Amino acid sequence: MSRMISRILRLAAVASAAVLSSALAGSAPPAALLIDHVTLVDGTGAPPRPGVSLLVRDGRIVSVTDAPAARPGDGVRVIDGRGLFAIPGLIDAHVHLTGGPRAGQIASLRTALEGGVTTVWDLAGDARTLGELSREQIAGEIASPSIFYAALMSGPAFFTDPRVVEASVGYRPGDAPWARAVTPGLDLAQAVAEARGTGANALKLYAALDADQVRRITAEAHRQSLRVVAHGTVFPARPGDLVAAGVDMLAHAAYLAWEGSAPSLEFQKRAQGDFAGVTPDSPVIERLLQGMRERRVALNPTLWVFADRPDSDPAAPARIRWGAEVTRRAFADGVAIVAGTDGMTTRGAALPTIHRELELLVTSAGLPPLAALSAATRNAAETMGLGDDRGTLAPGRRADIVLLGANPADDIRNTQRIEYVIEGGRVVRGPAGGR
Repeated sequence: MSRMISRILRLAAVASAAVLSSALAGSAPPAALLIDHVTLVDGTGAPPRPGVSLLVRDGRIVSVTDAPAARPGDGVRVIDGRGLFAIPGLIDAHVHLTGGPRAGQIASLRTALEGGVTTVWDLAGDARTLGELSREQIAGEIASPSIFYAALMSGPAFFTDPRVVEASVGYRPGDAPWARAVTPGLDLAQAVAEARGTGANALKLYAALDADQVRRITAEAHRQSLRVVAHGTVFPARPGDLVAAGVDMLAHAAYLAWEGSAPSLEFQKRAQGDFAGVTPDSPVIERLLQGMRERRVALNPTLWVFADRPDSDPAAPARIRWGAEVTRRAFADGVAIVAGTDGMTTRGAALPTIHRELELLVTSAGLPPLAALSAATRNAAETMGLGDDRGTLAPGRRADIVLLGANPADDIRNTQRIEYVIEGGRVVRGPAGGR
């Protein structure tokens, strides 16, 4: 058995490395691109820096200098950046791509890319479809952001959910390598290795897991170099149990209310926390946020999915206010905020929903515009384990760049004023022949 596990681990490592290497490289971009005299908003939260030249070669940023830069030679494409603001390509770190017709998936990915999203993180779906979409993006066969994705682990009770049943067609629910039920006899090392072998770069913990299970899964996932994300609470494990286990990110700010709510095994009621009795400024929530900061657990608030799509539940207004306020307090306490929508696009919308999430981080949760921008760039990349590759505009980073017609530091809604989108050094949106 130990030899089998070792073999699985080696195969998974090779497969994951190949997928990641290809995703980071992309198909061949133009030899060189110069963005001249642009104002740099680099994603770190630093003030905008005017009069900068960005030189891109082979899909990577090779220099960030004060203009004018030395010309790289004949055949280079030059974009006049006067009056434009360069930001990193946006990252939506909470999407769900699978389900529904393929044509809709492809159209949604194109909308996201042309709307400035150059990387997405799918937090649990059918890994067969996700792997194929990722391959098509890498090969340049579809217009799409780079796609990274998580495999799912939950208690057996969750595997009657129609979404996970659909994502596991061909397997008994709970047996698919990317959607695994955690049962008493499960060989956890093998299950994690098989999840990694699907091409996933993370595990998502969803429901029906206790504190000990969360601890063991997180430790094994980290041992095998996978990130771990989780719903804000997974029943019966509370948010504090997830933080103590060392997960990398908690999703849905409103679910943190369960840290102080009465214990429950009913994960179906995850959005029904005691929002009146457990206030965002209560000591139990303050301790939780301090633990998140100390253990470097990021918060993925998903404000949009609650604020723009409230249901008929009478708790919806309180949930919206609570999630925004706890996000405000988390940011003030030094917790890394990571932007994600739980719904990448909406039908008929010209832009992806990440722009609405950024707006809510500012208007509802009180983040400064540049901090909100960092939530969808540097913070997201670092939480995904990609901080050395993307998320900021610096030499050596992948050339995922969005050029805006107005300063996002003045108004976060200016992220919607897109003039160019550059993905891996390729101009995928913008006027032909330069500006």
